[in-house]
Amino acid sequence: MIRNFITCEKITDENSHGGQGKIEIQKVFRREDFKGTWDFALRVVMPPNSSMGLHQHDNDEEMYIILNGEGLMTIAGKEQKVGAGDMILNKPYGCHGLLNNSNKNIELLIIQASTTMKNTTEKQDKIV
Repeated sequence: MIRNFITCEKITDENSHGGQGKIEIQKVFRREDFKGTWDFALRVVMPPNSSMGLHQHDNDEEMYIILNGEGLMTIAGKEQKVGAGDMILNKPYGCHGLLNNSNKNIELLIIQASTTMKNTTEKQDKIV
């Protein structure tokens, strides 16, 4: 199966995970597309001064892959600058958030997999 993330339907998420501003999300693959423990693969564009608020997952792992731009990632209580080429692994039950504190868009891919098989209904992450 091949999908082009540039041409996938775009949705706008306002105040994502309790963050600020609007971000653009393209759901390239969803849970029902996979046979294994993958949950989703997304392309996200975050304009300057937008953020994905600090939130905690359950028993899943999530990878942020920064394609373009730079920002400030909070993970496990520590803030760190991130930029193009960085891959950030958010561990199960980990707490994380991303702030675009630059004057350019951040473009990233987010891929999530569960540590156990689960049904196809999407769940909400816990905002902290």
